[in-house]
Amino acid sequence: MRFGLIFSLIIAIVAVLFALQNPQTMDVNLLFFETRGSTALILMLTFALGIVVGLLSTLPKQLQARRKLKKLQRQIGPESKSSPGSSRPGGTSGTTE
Repeated sequence: MRFGLIFSLIIAIVAVLFALQNPQTMDVNLLFFETRGSTALILMLTFALGIVVGLLSTLPKQLQARRKLKKLQRQIGPESKSSPGSSRPGGTSGTTE
């Protein structure tokens, strides 16, 4: 978790430095949409949009895997409760010798 936090902080610092070094304005035309903004801002927004599209493209596979996991847990759930002594650590039953 610390690695992810440190990595995110480094990326944020690089993004700020990039924005400070690229203050030029740029025109963006997309069909009927026109806007003008700083080069760094437009590039960062484009990058963020790419990340969102990438995450959305993996979403169906993740949902399918989650449904399959829940189905398997429901199948295993009743079977694990019915076996005697399975609730004790080490698989020992409650009998003593």
